[in-house]
Amino acid sequence: MWGPAAGEAVPELVSALATRNARWACDALGGIGPAAAPAANILDSFVRGVAQPPRHDSSALLPNGVRRWHGSQNAAWAHWRITGDSKVFLAFLEDAASRGLGYASLGRLAELGPQATRCATAVRPLLESPGPWTRVQAAYAWWRITGDTDAAVPVLLAALEPLRSGVADEPCRAAIRYIAQIGAPAFAAAPLLEATLSSERRFPADVYPAARAAMAAFGDGLRLRESIVC
Repeated sequence: MWGPAAGEAVPELVSALATRNARWACDALGGIGPAAAPAANILDSFVRGVAQPPRHDSSALLPNGVRRWHGSQNAAWAHWRITGDSKVFLAFLEDAASRGLGYASLGRLAELGPQATRCATAVRPLLESPGPWTRVQAAYAWWRITGDTDAAVPVLLAALEPLRSGVADEPCRAAIRYIAQIGAPAFAAAPLLEATLSSERRFPADVYPAARAAMAAFGDGLRLRESIVC
């Protein structure tokens, strides 16, 4: 896991931007954050299509005729994490939103939260995507951007249904983590999560801490439910 403590690796990672490992290097530099400042200009040039590293798959052709490197989103994200300036990253995501968002873009938008308000209209329809992973990522991004739980929570609750059959696929496990962040507005998930924690079935290891975190986060919502029942 890359973080600020990995600052000593920055020169090596900057060198990697000129290799076929550039996409991985972008993610590592973004994880390091401000200490990776020497990479900022190179990353910006990748996003704008002015430069690109050696590539092993196709690149997107921009309206101005410039080919944009396939890892530009990674570069844009890393630029934001390093500089703290979201303009380059937002411009990239707004352009991506105009052409249709994928689940990777949704995850990046969720990180930006309210700063990504101009992309919200592109996120909303994806709450009804036929793909469960896209729906879950869209619900989380929608909540992070708008704060609206009315639209997001039902999607996340639906993603928990596999738990009833003793299954926890990737969308389900992500939904548990996101519900833990939302807290009390998602306390309708409590009975199913309680049953999961007490079940004799064996779920993936990450389900248990996420479910316990969600139960702890429900707090007042659970107490309200208990008082109504009593």
